[in-house]
Amino acid sequence: MRSHVLVPSIALVVVQSFCCCPIAGGPQPPHAITPSDEAVQRFKERWDTVIEESPDGSFTITVTEEEMTSLATQMLDKREDLPPVSGLQIHLRDGRIEAYATVTVDDSLSLPGMVAFSAVATGGEISATIEEAAFGPLPIPDSTLEAVTDVLNDLIAQSMPAEMGTTTITDIQIGEGDMTLTGTIFAGQP
Repeated sequence: MRSHVLVPSIALVVVQSFCCCPIAGGPQPPHAITPSDEAVQRFKERWDTVIEESPDGSFTITVTEEEMTSLATQMLDKREDLPPVSGLQIHLRDGRIEAYATVTVDDSLSLPGMVAFSAVATGGEISATIEEAAFGPLPIPDSTLEAVTDVLNDLIAQSMPAEMGTTTITDIQIGEGDMTLTGTIFAGQP
């Protein structure tokens, strides 16, 4: 008699646990970062100040995780050629950039994903190398990482805002929670 009550009870607990938790699992950010318009505004004001105070166009500016997350969220909102992405968070640590988000594959399937990459400035250009990526519970194979790295580098090249003018980045330092960019801007150039 007890087994008639116990088995359905266990089955109910198992079913409820699948409904409340992601079935597939996947990478999760180390802590929450909430994007905001205020963070974007703070960065833009700091950028304007850095440029105004640099008579020769050289600059060094530090970007926080909140500012990077907010700027990237704004850029993603303008892109219609990508699958829907929600919950984007950019973490800066261990000398690399870690981007976490949930990607909606179709109406019934949303999976958490993570891409971790290093970025360097060489010859005035930024290039990235993807070191790790996962989508849902599975890591992405190395052969796919190379193709994704190419796409990422194209996105980086296209992502410099027009108000930044012609910018040459000469150094990138990724710390714990922030990233410092050093370079030169030629504001009068197209």
